Amino acid sequence: MKTKFFLILILSLVLSCSSSSKLLRPQIQPEIPIAELCSKGILPFNTNYKKSYYKILPYLFFNEGGTFIKIHGDFYNLKFNSNSDINIMPGFWSDYGSHQNSLIVLVSLSETSKLPLKDIPISVESSKHGTFEKEKLIGNQGINRVQQRILFVKKLELENEYDVLNKINDDVITVTIGGQIYKFLNPELSLDY
Repeated sequence: MKTKFFLILILSLVLSCSSSSKLLRPQIQPEIPIAELCSKGILPFNTNYKKSYYKILPYLFFNEGGTFIKIHGDFYNLKFNSNSDINIMPGFWSDYGSHQNSLIVLVSLSETSKLPLKDIPISVESSKHGTFEKEKLIGNQGINRVQQRILFVKKLELENEYDVLNKINDDVITVTIGGQIYKFLNPELSLDY
């Protein structure tokens, strides 16, 4: 009788703990069709830009200066000055090498870039979270060296995996390279009509 009582008690505790530990997923705004985004000068990384939630949340490029050229791999390929281009990859990553729950911006040269990227001043700023720090690169060191990649990171303190939506709401990442400004908008933006 005691054994049966303890089994029921343990089962009740396990069930109550497991049901209380489930987090409610917040409401995600639907993806905005590319035609609507483009009409506002906003370019998503791809048509399913929210497909990797909550592991990766890619920011959208605001093409206010007409600097967009194309999507190149994981990067936005953008005009830089009058005769060159540059690659920028912005977004939130739950796990990026040794960085967890962080806003990440990776800047690199493209195959057609001719400038020494490491000699150009670069700064990265989040409108909600402040200045990013330059960090050690991960991945293929050969590619990192050839493309002169530079990694910027801003760690976010999250209460749970869904808290990232609160942290990026209304955020704008501004990347300034040699005085040229590039703006990236959070993927949960809503278009005001």
